[in-house]
Parts: sequence; C-alpha cells; structure tokens
Amino acid sequence: MSHDRNNPPPSWCTWWADLTRLTDEIFYGWPRNEDPRDDELNPWFWHWCPAQGRWNGAATTNHTLVSRDPLHLEPSLLWPCCGTHGFVRDGQWVPA
Repeated sequence: MSHDRNNPPPSWCTWWADLTRLTDEIFYGWPRNEDPRDDELNPWFWHWCPAQGRWNGAATTNHTLVSRDPLHLEPSLLWPCCGTHGFVRDGQWVPA
C-alpha cells in the first residue's frame, strides 16, 4: 500500500485506535496499547513532510497536555525536517 500524500495515515495506520485530522497534512491519535482513561498520556502525530515526500510520525512526550478534548498542547510543535510549525489549541491547528 502506498503511503503518499493522497493516502493519509487513517487509511493504513493500524496501531492507533483513532486518528483525528487537524489539517490535510496533520493527524493525531493515541496508540492502541495505551490506556485511554489516562489523561496524562500525550498523543502522537503524523504530518506530511514535503521535504522528505512521506508521512512522518512523532511523539509529543516533551509537551504539556493542557486538555485532551478539545486537544490543547503546549508549547508549539515544530518538525525540523520541513519546518512545519504551529500550535494545537482548542482542537485546532494554529500555524506559528
């Protein structure tokens, strides 16, 4: 199965129970093996990296989970591979 930009993670990633779309290029979810009742666990993210031409997964273990629903993380997220940078606040992606 191709993992190109037109085939985002919800169509092939099976190790998350659910993936939520923030933008066409950014999705997040919690791994299946984590206890969904544990509000201290941070989500993992997939983002489309135009510099690498692929979907990249990343943990947010160094971020503070302010709210799980709607999702709010601090500080901002930055992917050095391509420079994608922004905040997740009130369940929305806010470009930095």
